[in-house]
Order: sequence, then C-alpha cells, then structure tokens
Amino acid sequence: MKTETQESAEARAAGKKRWLIPAAVILAALLIGGIILAAHWPFSFRNVIQSLQQGWPGKVAAQKFRRTYFPHPGCVLENVSLARGSSASVPPLVTIQKVTIQANYHDLLLRPGYVYRIVLEGLKVSVPADQSEESSEDQRAGSPPQDSVSSNSSVRLGEVYTKDAVLEVATKSDGPLRSEIHQLRLKSITSSSPMSYDLSMRNARPLGEIHSRGKLGPWDSQHLDNVPLSGTYTFEQADLGVFDGIAGMLAATGEFYGALGRIETQGTTDTPNFQVTRSPHTVPLKTKFSATVDGTGGDTVLHSVDVLLLRTFLHVTGSVASKPGQPGKTTTLSVTARDGHVDDLLQLFVRDGKAPMRGSIDFQAHVVWPPGDQPFLKRVALQGNVAIEQAQWAKPERQANVNDLSQRASGGKEKDKKDATAPEVTAEVKGRVELSGGIARFHDTSFTVPGAEATMNGSFNLENSKIDFHGDLKTEASLSKESSGMKAVLLKPLDPLFKRKRAGAVVPVEMTGSYNAPHFGLSLPVKK
Repeated sequence: MKTETQESAEARAAGKKRWLIPAAVILAALLIGGIILAAHWPFSFRNVIQSLQQGWPGKVAAQKFRRTYFPHPGCVLENVSLARGSSASVPPLVTIQKVTIQANYHDLLLRPGYVYRIVLEGLKVSVPADQSEESSEDQRAGSPPQDSVSSNSSVRLGEVYTKDAVLEVATKSDGPLRSEIHQLRLKSITSSSPMSYDLSMRNARPLGEIHSRGKLGPWDSQHLDNVPLSGTYTFEQADLGVFDGIAGMLAATGEFYGALGRIETQGTTDTPNFQVTRSPHTVPLKTKFSATVDGTGGDTVLHSVDVLLLRTFLHVTGSVASKPGQPGKTTTLSVTARDGHVDDLLQLFVRDGKAPMRGSIDFQAHVVWPPGDQPFLKRVALQGNVAIEQAQWAKPERQANVNDLSQRASGGKEKDKKDATAPEVTAEVKGRVELSGGIARFHDTSFTVPGAEATMNGSFNLENSKIDFHGDLKTEASLSKESSGMKAVLLKPLDPLFKRKRAGAVVPVEMTGSYNAPHFGLSLPVKK
C-alpha cells in the first residue's frame, strides 16, 4: 500500500503536469507567433517608408531609424522630411524631428496592418508663397504626378497625435505667417472611412485662438477637392488690428460641412469694440453669416452676412477670391441698409465726440477692395446710392443755419427766425457716390428742406476732409424776400436774374473748405 506521503507526492506531480500542458501550448503559440512576426515584421525601414509614400505625392526621407519591441512593438524615425518633388533643391513641405509608431502584439497577429498610435514631435509645415509655381518645378524635376500616387492603403491607424507643431505660410510681401498648433489628435484613420479630429491652435492672421473638432475623409490625395469635411469651431480673441484701417477683438463660432473644395459654413461673430482706426470711437459689431469656402485655395463666397452695427442692420453679399494674373485676393461686396441710423455709420469715421448728423438712412453700395501695398483708402473703390431722411445736425450752430435757410427760403420774416417754439427743421439728402483713390465723387446730390432744394455735384477727399461742391439752390421765395431790411432793398434788382417761372429763385451756390469747417456761398461765374 502507498503511504499518505507517496500519494501526496504523486498528486503534486500530476498537478504540475496539468499546468505544464497549457503552459506548453502558450509557449508553442508564442513561438509560432514569434516566427510569424519575424517573417512578417511590419516595422522595417523599407515597409514604413513605403507606407508613408503611398499617401504622399512626393519624396519621403528619414535620417535615422530603429525598431522597438517593449512595451510596444513598433519603430522610431528621426529627422523625417516630406518634399513635394524628388529634386534636392526644393525645400521639404513637412519636417518632423521624431516619429514614434506603436502597435500591440495581439493586433499584429489578429489585426494585421493596424497601428494603434503614432506620435509626431517637432512637426513643422512650411507652405511656399506660390505653391502652384513650385508644383510645376517639381513636375519638371521629375517628381511623380499627383494622380500616380495611390491613396488606398491597408494600414489602419487608431490615433495620430502631435503637440507644439508649427504651420508657416510664406508671403511675397511680408514675412511668413506662423501659426502654432497646440494640439492635434486624429482618430480612426483608414482609407475607406472618415477620421475624427480635435484641433487647438493659435492662428497667425488675425492672431487668435482656434478650437475645432469634427470629421475628415476618407483621405484621397488624388482628389483633394472631394475629401469630405464637417465639424464645429470657435475663434477667440482674434485681433483685427493686423488689417489696415480697422481694429477690435473678434470672437466667432460656427459649423461647416461639405468637401475641401467646397465647404459650406454658417456662424456668428461678435466684436464688442470694433473700430475704424481713423476715428477714436469703438462700437459693438455683430454678424450672422453663411458662406462657401474653397479649402484648397482659400476663395470664399459670402452668400449672406447680416450685420448689426449699434442699432443699424446691414445685409452683405460678395466674395473674397483670387483673380487670374493677380496676386492675392480681391474682396467684392454688395452692401444694403434699410431704415438705418446715419449717426451709427458716421460714428465709425468721425473724430469728434459724436456723429455730426442723425436721421434715417437707406443705401446700396458695391465695394471692391483689391490686394496691394497702398493704404486701404487708396485701394478701395465704391459705387452706391444713398437717401437720408429726417436729417438733423448735432451742432446747434449748424442746425440753426439749416433752420434759417428754410425760413428765409420760405419767405419767413426776421421775427419768425427768433421764435423759440418753432420746431427744428429736418432735411432730406439723396445722391449717387463713386469712391476711388481716396476721393468720393457725388453726382446729382440733392439737399431739401422746407422752402429750398439744392442740387449739387462735387467731391470729398477722405484723407484730408476737403470738400468742393457746386450746384443750384431753388427757393420758394424770391431772392429779396430771403433777406430783410437794407439787404432786401439791395437784392431787389437781382430778383429777375434768379427768378423761376412760377415763383421763388434759382441761385448758383457752392460749398468748399473742409468737412469740419465748410464755407457756403454764391457760385457766380468768373469773368475772363
């Protein structure tokens, strides 16, 4: 008979054998898996470069490479560059100091081609000033045309992550525009389905913080215009002072969808301290917009922009687009206002404490703002029509002059002028304006008050505020009745010269001097 000690020893031996069986199976599986991975190890220098080359229409290079095995299988590349062509004289479009590719062992066996994470360190994208010309040089240098590069790849990525990256866009007139990408995370990247992204960055022009998230893809390097895109964004603390002639801090929110070549977007902006820099005044400015943006070229079509400036609503349509044979982009706008407040608009431009005129305003204007090095007022061109009703003047002496003109032109007497209970006279102003080279030229401009109507043509220099208007003043009363006392007696013989057929007088008048100190007088012909 076996002793108790012998039976216990045999039981322990049997237990060890039972554990050895699964351990042997696991060991065999690891051995077989190791043999398979050794034979089909995906993270060789050649395989990695070829995978990158599949989705890039140019040359891909790396100066250093090493494999990694623990805790994750993968590899590390250093000093990676992606150029748009094969010529060594063409600087790379993308440089990366370090690329870390990480996978999981079970994915290598069960999901071949799946990489769970790629980390980019020291990423810099440098866009040349004229990308189209450089692309042509690349073609002459022998780089493969873009449509010869396949975008179909068996590689699937769980996540691509980078922080503290830099985007530099060269300009012909100024230095490069430098945007700082604080963080960019791409997830679920395949060649057949969209990836999700989360981006935070500091924009270069205008300077401000952007945060955007959404979906992009599937990626197709052969047809970038057709790559789908959707998402939302916020733009905070955008400094408008980089643009000539305006200032203020803008905040914007919006959403977008479509494809890179045609992105439909809607959103709102809020600039509580908008300013035209020639004036010290700041005013609140809000907009609600819908537009179409070409994400590959930057051209923008403004379908509808509703602007609230103080109490006045403006409706704007237009575009910001390139023109053949012309560098930069031209802004073209059509602006309409109905039942607006003229003092809201004038407040943007005057240097005095308040707007010189108040009243309701309707206008339509077509504005063209081409690119160039000249100041804004020299480049902008405008054509439009304006009508101001119920106009009154802020300065008491100016309003008193208008009251006096109306009373005299109506044949009022001196005592009527001194009547404190008489209501303030309002005027109507209508006309057509053309602006170019910093000078506004007015055509068929009428100024009407009870008893008188002036029709004038002239110009207003926006840079030095000089005015030069000439026209006719029609009055209900005759010339002598517009005066009193000895002055009326002296003007009596002149009545036939300026008399109209029915009644009153037609007097040639002029307005010269400056906007702040105008001079009104008769515009009599000069004898030669």
